[in-house]
Amino acid sequence: MRRLLLMLSLPVLVAGACGSSRGGGAVTNNPAASSTTSAVAAAPAPTAAGKCPANAGLTGAVTDHGAGRAAGAADKVDAGDFFFSPTCLTNAPAGAVTLTVHNGGQALHNVSVPDQGVDTDVPSGQTVTVSVKVGSTAVGYFCKYHRASGMAGSLIPGPG
Repeated sequence: MRRLLLMLSLPVLVAGACGSSRGGGAVTNNPAASSTTSAVAAAPAPTAAGKCPANAGLTGAVTDHGAGRAAGAADKVDAGDFFFSPTCLTNAPAGAVTLTVHNGGQALHNVSVPDQGVDTDVPSGQTVTVSVKVGSTAVGYFCKYHRASGMAGSLIPGPG
């Protein structure tokens, strides 16, 4: 009887060990699940929470690839298929901010801030630089081709 129990329990133990979280778990190909690792090396690292703050001013569907702290008056973000990473840059200085956007995706993307006259295409593999004026409230930007897919971002002013 003991031998029968041992033989019946062995496959259960082996299956349990193979499915553990120590290297044997399932692999997913879900872009949302890996959003915090998709930032360009030159772009600020996303926050630990991986989410844009409530004062980002983003509305509608947004593919949130985290928040990073602005480096100053010159910042970088990555445009992927179909997101900006980091999605939000916090503590942006007041005044003119130069935003360098690299398109690491396959599709043609765009950076638009309509009320500031910014409407610049970013072909796949290319990098563009736009100037955005930051005041006391968040400045939202988006890809005019993929806004409905959640491709939007925000420059959030810092204190002072």
